[in-house]
Amino acid sequence: MNQRGFATLEVILMITVLGILSAVAIPRFTSVTTSANTAKVQADLSALDTAISLYQMDNGSPPTELNQLGNYIQGIDKLKPPKGKVYREGTEEDITATSYEITSNNNNPRATLDSKTSEDFYKNSTSTSSTNSSTS
Repeated sequence: MNQRGFATLEVILMITVLGILSAVAIPRFTSVTTSANTAKVQADLSALDTAISLYQMDNGSPPTELNQLGNYIQGIDKLKPPKGKVYREGTEEDITATSYEITSNNNNPRATLDSKTSEDFYKNSTSTSSTNSSTS
């Protein structure tokens, strides 16, 4: 009777602990991934808006296609939105578009993704400090 090993109770406890840890870690990981995707979209759209402005200053007219911005953004042909979820107007949504676009509204060209500009990609803040300051 000199055998060593784990008792059944020890194995059950270990599996329970691993289950609890994964239940906490997995949602946090997906939230971080969504935040990272949102930040990438915001950065890409801001860079494209800057390139559109520079193109317009140099050429006197706005670009009609993204490939015209090749002199202002390196690797413009490889610039694609991330796959997965982003925070759009405060809610988590899947990205359906496969490329960025230039949309002109009242002769004001902007870089867009799914017809949304960089300002439309954000996560709602659930901070309690903003609600406390409004009641004082």
